[in-house]
Amino acid sequence: MPLMIVRFTATARQQPEVEEAVAELFDAVREAAPPGIRYVAIRDASSPDYELLLHLDPGVDNPLPGIPVAGAFRAKLAEWAPAQSAPRPAQVLGHYGFDR
Repeated sequence: MPLMIVRFTATARQQPEVEEAVAELFDAVREAAPPGIRYVAIRDASSPDYELLLHLDPGVDNPLPGIPVAGAFRAKLAEWAPAQSAPRPAQVLGHYGFDR
């Protein structure tokens, strides 16, 4: 179950821009409707700390590089949080219903 995570902290001033970009990103992903992925973006309710989690079904290549808005989001992410923008693999220790 490949899972990639991007964690970053934006400034309070950047928060509206980040959340608008996340909305555009997910609109583009929904429009592309790539099969075999689960993708979620979350923000800590009390701070501008964000996480994006991408799960790929076995044998599925990451479709995000083929979605132009996703590339634009990655470029913006590198501006908002240059030291934190690289996706990192994560190990799934437990899950419920994430393997559908």
